[in-house]
Amino acid sequence: MGDEEKVRVSTREQDGVLVVTVAGTLDWSSYLRMQDRLLDHSGREPIGVVVEIDGLVVRSPVLLVVFDIVWLSAARWPGTPMMLVVADPRLTALLDDRGLPRHMPRFGTTAEALAAVSVLRHGDQVDAPLPACRCQPHVAEEITERACRRWGVSSLLEIAPQIAVEMVSHTDDNGTASLVLRHRARELSIAVRTSTRLRGDERLALRHNIASIAVCDFRMGETRIGSDRMVIWTVLDIPEDQPAAI
Repeated sequence: MGDEEKVRVSTREQDGVLVVTVAGTLDWSSYLRMQDRLLDHSGREPIGVVVEIDGLVVRSPVLLVVFDIVWLSAARWPGTPMMLVVADPRLTALLDDRGLPRHMPRFGTTAEALAAVSVLRHGDQVDAPLPACRCQPHVAEEITERACRRWGVSSLLEIAPQIAVEMVSHTDDNGTASLVLRHRARELSIAVRTSTRLRGDERLALRHNIASIAVCDFRMGETRIGSDRMVIWTVLDIPEDQPAAI
């Protein structure tokens, strides 16, 4: 039996949330496929992802760490809330015995998980295509500055637009790049969807330049969202003296 037959993944949408039902057998040969499928679903940037696993047979308890791995990756980018749903007593006991998942919230019903996503969905977002011209960095700067003013993120008003310029300057798209900004709780995310794949030296240069601009804690990275598309992202921590998002 091939890996594709061992793990069956089906999806449906409910109020903007992607509900993923996983069934079949999770073993060492199907582990990576399931991980990749879940990462792919979160990378499409739905409001949230709810994963139902009552139909899953787990060959080794250690494999259940896959849910924490996926949750941690999604938390970095795109910040998609992910919830686990399990009512099966056998699986529940297995998770409890291993203390898993350590990060991904777990619920007994899909309705409870959907309600939890609803609580987390509040925030501000900008998703803007960038023009196919040399003015891309300037446009990104203007968009980011306006967003910071609108959201009242005054402590990052001089920093975030410069970082957006730096990130866009490292892409080489023919009219397919877009800028994504998100303000959630105490974080401001700046990301560029692009077909550009950074080389190692370019990645180091970008990190160095952002570090020289930022006066706050930050994280950055790249996430693949398709066979030829990437998201280059930076998450800035909003200083404590700045009011958090409501």
